[in-house]
Amino acid sequence: MAGKRHLGKQPLLPWLLVTVAATHLITCPYTKVEESFNLQATHDLLYHRLDLDEYDHHAFPGVVPRTFLGPLFLALLSSPVVYVLSLLQLPKFYSQLTVRGILGLTVISGLWTFQKEVRRQFGSRVATVFCWVTATQFHLMFYCSRTLPNVLALPLVLWALAAWLQQRWAQFLWLSALAILIFRSELSLLLGLALLWALCGKKLSIGRVLCLAVPAGTACLGLTVAVDSYFWRYLVWPEGQVLWYNTVLNKSSQWGVSFPITLRCGLPGLGLNNYKKSWLFKAGSIIVIGHLFINAMYTATSLYVSHFNYPGGVAMWWLHELVPPQTDVSVHIDVAAAQTGVSRFLEVNAGWSYDKREDVQPGAEHMLVYTHLLVEAVPELPALYGHTHRVLASVVGTSGVSLNLSRLPPFDIHLQPKLVLLERR
Repeated sequence: MAGKRHLGKQPLLPWLLVTVAATHLITCPYTKVEESFNLQATHDLLYHRLDLDEYDHHAFPGVVPRTFLGPLFLALLSSPVVYVLSLLQLPKFYSQLTVRGILGLTVISGLWTFQKEVRRQFGSRVATVFCWVTATQFHLMFYCSRTLPNVLALPLVLWALAAWLQQRWAQFLWLSALAILIFRSELSLLLGLALLWALCGKKLSIGRVLCLAVPAGTACLGLTVAVDSYFWRYLVWPEGQVLWYNTVLNKSSQWGVSFPITLRCGLPGLGLNNYKKSWLFKAGSIIVIGHLFINAMYTATSLYVSHFNYPGGVAMWWLHELVPPQTDVSVHIDVAAAQTGVSRFLEVNAGWSYDKREDVQPGAEHMLVYTHLLVEAVPELPALYGHTHRVLASVVGTSGVSLNLSRLPPFDIHLQPKLVLLERR
């Protein structure tokens, strides 16, 4: 009977995760600058293939090189759908949704694999609450389809942790090597501690670790160096350079600091299997339900606010809505727009020129070469372009959120113009 308790089917739960992730994707379909390398690289693999001269990373390499193995994986899985979309002559924007959707499904596959092992070891109620907490909290579902290095590594980590729970050491070490050497070197701390636990518990010997880890590390390192040296056109181990930049040079803080806020209200699941035993466990069950409700409210609020954080993507949509496709268009996209939603997937008209060069000063004579400008909404705009351009659209974005207890939901979102679409007179 205990085995049946652990192995019974729960067919609705994976669809719950898929539905929630899809809601986040559709509500916020655009991406930001930190996602750009992997997204642009996937675009170039899908549309430029072996024509490396057209790849975006040659013009915009970023602070440190990143691996192409993640984009290769996404392009490979997305290519059948992208091919059908191209036959139907649908905009490339749908290809961006496809790529992000494939990544989200991969993360959910990792979550579901981990959940099944949690269920086998701790019971169905624990696994069910794990799924509901995952579905209702904001950051994991919001970011699971975003092409960040952390997200690309996440499925590997989840599969590795599931293998660790199963004590499948060869699988654990190979997946760990892939995650650490290719995507995120900092994962050596998390996965290294898991390995140390196995060694201290005498579940694994040092000799066995070496026999498994050395081939895994050599193969993964050789793979990333071979593939990435081809695309970057020089000998490179991307994650090695990231590790050097972040730790030895200690420059990561110059580009922002992130905090582990993923679970927000991730309280322990009190009373999961014992809710009938005493009033204390019944109270714990009520706390769990309340926790899920708070999670859901916070997630809905955060998703609504986040919807206004991508003015660059919205501005590109307005550009293609307001300007006929047969028009001869040359558009300059400034840094503010490029960082808040613009991607190569949004360059939907093949006959248009989309330029993101950063060496042109606002108001410079060279700006008159372009028929359209997508620029940050600054007070100097009328003086810079008032005599040469007219405003086609103004795109607002979030400037802050304040508490307002007199209304539901109890907050106000402050919006202000972030970008302006200009057309040459």
